Amino acid sequence: MPKEFTIIEKFLGYFTKKDKTHIGPGFLVDGSQNVLINDAEKVEIRGGYSVFGAESSDENDIESAYDWETSSEDILSLRSKDDTLQFYDTNSTAWVDLKDSFSAIDFIFTTWWDTTEGIDLLLFVNGSDKIWDWSGGVAVLDSVTANTIKKTGTATWGESRFLTAGTRKVVIDGTEYTYTGGESTTTLTGVTPSPAGETPGETVFQAIRENDNQPANGVTNDIISVLNNQVWVGSNKSKEVYVSANDDFTDYTFSSPRIPGEGALMTIDSVARAFGRRADEMWVFAGRNDFYKSSFEQLEINSVLSETLNVKKIKTGVEQGAQSQDLVCEMGDYIAFLTFEPALRIIGSAEDLENPIMENLSDSIKPDIEGADFTGGHLKFHRNRLYLSAPADGKVFINETRQTSEGVVRFWQPPQILPISKFAIIDGNIHGHSYLVTETYKLFDGTNDNGNSFEAKMALSYMDFGDRINYKVFDEFVSEGYISSNTKLKLDLNYNYGGSLQKVEKEIDGADDNILFENVVGGILGDDPLGDEALGGSDEDAGNPKFRVIHDIPLKDFHQIQAVFSTDTTDAYWEVLCFGANIRLSSNQPISIKK
Repeated sequence: MPKEFTIIEKFLGYFTKKDKTHIGPGFLVDGSQNVLINDAEKVEIRGGYSVFGAESSDENDIESAYDWETSSEDILSLRSKDDTLQFYDTNSTAWVDLKDSFSAIDFIFTTWWDTTEGIDLLLFVNGSDKIWDWSGGVAVLDSVTANTIKKTGTATWGESRFLTAGTRKVVIDGTEYTYTGGESTTTLTGVTPSPAGETPGETVFQAIRENDNQPANGVTNDIISVLNNQVWVGSNKSKEVYVSANDDFTDYTFSSPRIPGEGALMTIDSVARAFGRRADEMWVFAGRNDFYKSSFEQLEINSVLSETLNVKKIKTGVEQGAQSQDLVCEMGDYIAFLTFEPALRIIGSAEDLENPIMENLSDSIKPDIEGADFTGGHLKFHRNRLYLSAPADGKVFINETRQTSEGVVRFWQPPQILPISKFAIIDGNIHGHSYLVTETYKLFDGTNDNGNSFEAKMALSYMDFGDRINYKVFDEFVSEGYISSNTKLKLDLNYNYGGSLQKVEKEIDGADDNILFENVVGGILGDDPLGDEALGGSDEDAGNPKFRVIHDIPLKDFHQIQAVFSTDTTDAYWEVLCFGANIRLSSNQPISIKK
């Protein structure tokens, strides 16, 4: 007679706030790591990571990073280490030093439109009274003379984002050269000193420019943002926030009454920590508890059009301010941020509310968030996922939004053990900059961590099958999923809390033909049992066969049981589709717990 199995086949996310013996079936719990609930709603071992660019023995970590999608539709990736700011050069396929000898490299970046040049400029600050700007001009050297530099290709220097006004310099192999003309051609003129010794094929890039005493002498610029082409600058040591004119990021003056487009000065109750933009509003996070919603309002005074800066302090709770600019993320009409509580919160788009709702996204994994160190961390949104790094702990947390047949759901993935400080989007894929060395990695790529193994664990919530008190028993446990031939997937069954009653260990061997159901592309109908394989074949799961295995288990009375799937080898690949057992009530009574 066929046996009846109770099957768990829906995985609902990672949950650690509740006791792991008091959560419904299908939740992943504390102990899980390096696995993901994929789009097919299976739990899979995560992909590995590979070095993007060159490997490095330099033990300086990456402290800041930025992905710049320029107005020319190029994407430039920047990172900083030690005392140096670098960009990724597609010509040399390497990270190139843009400038070194910075006193601090915890840069915050933004972009601003330069009407004179007809391009956007990258602006950045690092806690000094300077604002740096960079045009993003990068080219390949064709030839040189004593006072000219010619680039390859037909695009002019100006069309390649090189500056045409003001002080203008290019850098070749670490040497700066000033030029005075030729931007409308492919040959720069008036070049000094002589570039005659440079080699064709080298990368040429625009030198960055330093704008000193901006917005004012002695001001420490820690954060920067742009709204409606006006630059907002704040300091972690000041309660004043400066706003520039919309046509000059170095002009912070304004009239009384103030004329539209002029600069402005905003004074708040706490020191500024971060900016966040929503529609036409700039949100200023300040201190540990505060934030402000600000916007410009036009009005007419004595028949003269004027503009005033409206500032509204938002009611918040203690420690609900954003920790830093890198831990604030803009997502359309939403702003996500990590608070000092700590908690990951999000400001929604309900415009009619006097005070916006700040939803707590991290409540379900509160122990993880409260136990993590987010110093130097980063919050980044990519493809419906919010990535949050805790560098000192070597962890990445992922909050995912997914459209299902039941509507939009939001859930947490288990922690990923990754040495990441900052995130980057390169070629459309999520990358991570290292917290340990001067390296950048393409994440979820391949089946190992740059040649090394990693432990992947899928720990499920304890199951009592609707009865926490009476004994249950089973003698067969079924698992189904996909597996590579070189993988041995370990299955641990923990009887009662922590395996206090007993632990049973089994193995699912990807080389065991008896449990595998291979996908035969172009096979004859009838070669496989009907229903085991899709008619016409499938390329799902990268060609790895499906496994279905029933393990015989000695009968043992228990109250609750936990299943844990894991591997800790190089190049393992597996997915779990479902699991279960022929559970039934035991004929024995739980006499031992009666007193």
